[in-house]
Amino acid sequence: MLFLKKILILVLESDNNYLNILISNSELQNQFQVADFVLKTQKQIVKDFYSSSLYFDEKFEEIELSKNEILEHIQCKLEEIIQIGETQLLQLLYQIDIPQSTFLEHIGEGNFIEKLSDLILRREAYKVYLRTMF
Repeated sequence: MLFLKKILILVLESDNNYLNILISNSELQNQFQVADFVLKTQKQIVKDFYSSSLYFDEKFEEIELSKNEILEHIQCKLEEIIQIGETQLLQLLYQIDIPQSTFLEHIGEGNFIEKLSDLILRREAYKVYLRTMF
């Protein structure tokens, strides 16, 4: 019950605190030591990108990749969807559950795709993390 109260509080906070509900970088590194967690995260990424008609190679779901390799794949898919249009990108971010305000914070930065890829990976990993904890 206490956990649900904490989640509710986090959801009610402003988008500026959104990153507080993502898995931390240190926890992500810890969880990435477990092959099953990595593969589940990769499958979650495939599932959410599929809803935007972006497809990964079959091996992406079958072979455990490093964090950097996953980020590279996400970056390639983001470049693809950016070419399609902003609306599709926003729909993808909505599907993954990244607020538009967070997206807008990073849009003018030179390393926009890298930052967005990291946000996506952390959010997808957080989904998997929550499922494994409960």
